[in-house]
Amino acid sequence: MTKQINRYWLRADWSAPEHIRAGVSIRLGGHSDKPYNDLNLALHVGDKSTNVNKNRETLIKHLNLQSDPTWLNQIHSTEIISLDTAADSLNADGCYTTKQNKVCVIMTADCVPILLCNKDGTKVAAIHAGWKGICGGIIEKAIKVFPEPETVFVWIGPCISNEHYEVGKDVYENCLNHSNLLKSAFHQTDMNHWHCDLNKIVKILLKNSGVGAIFECNLCTYKMDELFFSYRRDGNTGRTASMIWME
Repeated sequence: MTKQINRYWLRADWSAPEHIRAGVSIRLGGHSDKPYNDLNLALHVGDKSTNVNKNRETLIKHLNLQSDPTWLNQIHSTEIISLDTAADSLNADGCYTTKQNKVCVIMTADCVPILLCNKDGTKVAAIHAGWKGICGGIIEKAIKVFPEPETVFVWIGPCISNEHYEVGKDVYENCLNHSNLLKSAFHQTDMNHWHCDLNKIVKILLKNSGVGAIFECNLCTYKMDELFFSYRRDGNTGRTASMIWME
């Protein structure tokens, strides 16, 4: 798959309607100092708020956004909120909208960013999927936002690859309790540890939910340190933002 990368942005390479804009930021070209260099977009990681706000302004200008993105307070939950009306709380790990130029955004640094739209391009959504959210059912919940899952387009953004994501028995057992179909996404390395393929887990659950069109970025946040932040690799670090909107 051709990667559509420029200075600040990796454009989603998928077959969504032409007026749908989607992609993920990269870490280049921002104002933040180490360990958040350069284009960190998260206020909650210890970076200077002045730098983060400059970074957000830089990306908004670069993408020519007509409205500011709605930045969620992500809490590894299964909460998905509508942006069509004022939300009571931004404590959520997903959002959706039917409004033109309303920007759905989630932030990641190893977890899976999932961007969705329907075939007519009248509804879009963004989901943050870590193992806790996955086991809680956030993917299935996101698909229910769309009445006809077989007509949904999904783009799976950059995330940590299985070779760099070793987990313990708690993650393994929680995932299998959620769905035994996920067993094939684990490779045991010793008595109590497994390599976990988050990208594969997401694909399995999307297909099981009836999604007809799945597109994958296939880039590893851990390996590609020049482009992406990785919590597993660096600990204290920044976050990229995956966004989707209708023009």
